[in-house]
Amino acid sequence: MYFMPDSATTLEPGLRERKRLQTRSALVTEARALTLEGGLTGFTVDQLCERVGISRRTFFNYFPSKEDAVLGHSEDGRPEEELLGSFLASGSAEPPVPLLEALVLLFSDFGDRMAISREEYRTMSAVLQREPQLLAKMFARAEAKSQLLTDVIVERERLPADHPMPRVATFVLGGLARRSLDEFFAEGNTHTYAEVFRRNIDALRHLFPLPPIENQDPA
Repeated sequence: MYFMPDSATTLEPGLRERKRLQTRSALVTEARALTLEGGLTGFTVDQLCERVGISRRTFFNYFPSKEDAVLGHSEDGRPEEELLGSFLASGSAEPPVPLLEALVLLFSDFGDRMAISREEYRTMSAVLQREPQLLAKMFARAEAKSQLLTDVIVERERLPADHPMPRVATFVLGGLARRSLDEFFAEGNTHTYAEVFRRNIDALRHLFPLPPIENQDPA
């Protein structure tokens, strides 16, 4: 079964998926371009669809509003679920991976899987400067993801739901992740996102060093 020859049946799902991704990418690109040209109120969904060459009905298969098209969204949850699953499982490994190291690996993997270029990052920054009200929607999305990670940390560490540590960990590392993103896309940067993020984590460790382990004489 793993060596079946190519056929219309085996190729169609791949072709459909590529077409879907291309259409979604075109909608995001054109929505951002139109926003920079005339602001959010300067174009309609119908005008966006005309530029992309799709129907209004098709548009709503991708996004609930033109604001969502401007912001875009992450891929269908599968890579995220995979990474969070690995993070959760690392707490039950033998020996368990320390929480901080597991979080560093999680954020690094998320960053390295980003499907965004430096030019797209700059475009999005310009869009947010033009239409700052979009920040509220971005923050709402970020808050939902932060809550998801907090819940996973609670489960991994077997903590009470109201324990403050998971929230603090999510807040601190989330802030470092956003800062690392700016540094990663800065002009002249030659480091991977994971390298930038780990460098900032090292700075955090310098601020909060672990106490030295005292040598104990054998009994």
